[in-house]
Amino acid sequence: MMSDLKDVITAGLNDYMESSARTLQARAGVLGPSDIGFCRQKATLVTRETQPTDSVPTWAASVGTAIHNYVESALHEAHPNWLFGSIDHVKIHAELPSGATIQGHPDIVAPDLNAVIDIKTVNGFEWTKRNGPSLTHKYQRHLYALGLMQAEILNPNEEVLVGNVYLDRSGANPEPMVFMEPFDPDLTGEIDTWIGDVIYAVKNGEDSARDIPAAVCEKICEFFTVCRGGLEDNNSDGFISDPTLIEAIEMYVDGRNKETVGKQMKKEASERLAGVSGTTLNHQVRWVQVQPHNTMRLDIREKHG
Repeated sequence: MMSDLKDVITAGLNDYMESSARTLQARAGVLGPSDIGFCRQKATLVTRETQPTDSVPTWAASVGTAIHNYVESALHEAHPNWLFGSIDHVKIHAELPSGATIQGHPDIVAPDLNAVIDIKTVNGFEWTKRNGPSLTHKYQRHLYALGLMQAEILNPNEEVLVGNVYLDRSGANPEPMVFMEPFDPDLTGEIDTWIGDVIYAVKNGEDSARDIPAAVCEKICEFFTVCRGGLEDNNSDGFISDPTLIEAIEMYVDGRNKETVGKQMKKEASERLAGVSGTTLNHQVRWVQVQPHNTMRLDIREKHG
């Protein structure tokens, strides 16, 4: 009975996600701002209306959608003059120099700030703190701003701000992280070139660039088999050259080194605080007995109140 209920709930959640406007748009071969800057070959397959061949987890995206809607509803109460994607359904048409047009719904438009803000949910902040918004996130918010300026919702004659607000869906970071910067006109041509590569591949029946490493694609892309199933894997146990993977390796090593240094710092400090208990302006210090070996462990906590 419990197993049957689990299957029923899981199927309901998956069906709901599959029927979302964004999913239906992709099935119809229409690219949205969130597709731009990620992988040109995936964008090519979407434009050709290629149907997915692989099942990938959708829970993170579902949680992200729920958080989006909650945040927009909450901010709408505080800023009724702002426009929100899930409430006001503002639709932009960003026309690029080539004539290509990308349509989408921005998350937060703040006319009084002359700004557009895109909401992103992530599992922890460390990667984003270290690297900032990804290329996809930068392209997406740029397209929103471009469409909003062309529609005269944002004023192109004054400084336009574009940004991302990151929310930790794990709950470990209770406050959002925000990146804001002026609109960069040079990105328009860069985005147009990226989309031009996709259009060329579609028109000529060719593949476009596979911008994401195969090992990552296999976990996250519903087109993995149709895209890479017949390709030889030349990167298995070979030289890693992808910049994103190299940065992930560097981040891991950096974290490991800091962990080693951190353990040594705690050890040396514990020796200096042997037998010390009390309080400072910010911390409570005590030694606690740990069972079953009756050892003593230093416990330092922040004072509250």
